[in-house]
Amino acid sequence: MSDDTSKSTGDLRSEYNLACPECGYAETLSIEISCTAILSTDGTEVHGDHYWDDTSSCFCDECGHNGLVGNFRVADVAVAVMAQEVQS
Repeated sequence: MSDDTSKSTGDLRSEYNLACPECGYAETLSIEISCTAILSTDGTEVHGDHYWDDTSSCFCDECGHNGLVGNFRVADVAVAVMAQEVQS
């Protein structure tokens, strides 16, 4: 999955086809990621890229619903309908 941290103009529906299946929130989701870190007596330092997929744990920052990222996927048709409703 992408780790691009540049600002975008859309939400998670348009960028990743993700939204909370309970409340529809698509601004932010908390996702468990995997990464490599260097562990020393000073603590940890992330080294390299990070990774997440449809089997990663996911938590809605709005309503608290949790599950797997795959459960937060929205169909392309639903994304188009939601985008039209937001623009209206």
